[in-house]
Amino acid sequence: MTLANNTLAVIIAVSMVSAIGGLVFNTMPLLLNSVSTALGLSPDQLGTLSLCAGLGYLAGTLTAPLWVERVNWRVAAFVIVALAAGSFVMASQVSVNLLAFTFTAFAFFCALAIALAMRVLADMPDPERAFGARLSVELISIGVFLGVLPVYFIAKSGFTGAMTGLAGFTLLLGLGAFLMPKSSSSQTAVQTKGFPSWNDASRSWSMLGIFLIYLLANVGLFFFLAVIAQKFEPSPEQFGLMFSVLKWLGGGAGALGAIIGARAGLRLPHIVAFTILIVGVIGLLTAQNFTMFMVSSWIWEFGFTLGCLYQTAAITRFDPSNKLVVLVPAAFGISMLLGGKIAGQLLQSGSPNGLYALVAVCSLLPSAYILMARPKTEAVV
Repeated sequence: MTLANNTLAVIIAVSMVSAIGGLVFNTMPLLLNSVSTALGLSPDQLGTLSLCAGLGYLAGTLTAPLWVERVNWRVAAFVIVALAAGSFVMASQVSVNLLAFTFTAFAFFCALAIALAMRVLADMPDPERAFGARLSVELISIGVFLGVLPVYFIAKSGFTGAMTGLAGFTLLLGLGAFLMPKSSSSQTAVQTKGFPSWNDASRSWSMLGIFLIYLLANVGLFFFLAVIAQKFEPSPEQFGLMFSVLKWLGGGAGALGAIIGARAGLRLPHIVAFTILIVGVIGLLTAQNFTMFMVSSWIWEFGFTLGCLYQTAAITRFDPSNKLVVLVPAAFGISMLLGGKIAGQLLQSGSPNGLYALVAVCSLLPSAYILMARPKTEAVV
């Protein structure tokens, strides 16, 4: 099967494989809590595990350009799924001294899954629709899994149960590999060796750099939402509601992008996404109680996710080779490593206002750039 047969079923199947890559980021709070309970690790040791996972994820995404154009995509997907699932099982069985290695390993293999899937989806004729479907499938499926993981796996078997659950869910998502195309259908991509030069894809390179700045600020805010919200003294149930709805709304933003595709134009969606995001940030800044803070966080999340979708699509549209999109997961990896550090430094003053200001400025950059650039419109359907 090639991408000439780009049916909705193929997009969903590839998105399932991509969702494996989202497990590291979205389940990390639960994993760290479960391993802390099981092994009595200190916050410093937990931070080391989180750092190892971030490094493994970043390393995995950075290796993608070395192999993604050289292999049979379907075979690679099956191998990656097996290695990712196996690494989760291995993590549940090793001693505490090897935990750092296993956290690095499963994050590395999960990153390979999302890097491969992003490259496959870049060949689709409507990037907005393809990447919107990816976000929707990833966030909705993981949202469901996050409801099951603590109740049926962690509550019964602790950290071992968490790893077993992740291994099983990885294999379930890996069924999408059966519909994975074997190779690229883009002649330009086939003819281009390595990444495109700056002269050939300067706008795509620029958009990728702007996207990284966007992520550094917004991922930092996401990591510290719970910390900032503590001033309202919310209950555990309120926290659970806040973060579960966050994921569902992220999936909803992806679904909206998949439905609209490029029919709203190539610039307007960026402006709309920024407007929604800034309304959410203003709400966070002015919130007088937890309910207002929670609702504002949902608005921010919707705008943030919509922005991620359309910026990823823009990177693809500006790139004649469709290859730079494999670096999008690397941008997420860098933001996981540095975003929280930047946000933490800004919060040292005791006020989140500096962080909110950084998010507002960094989130404006994509819209400003897209207004000055002209994407390749021939791919719009």
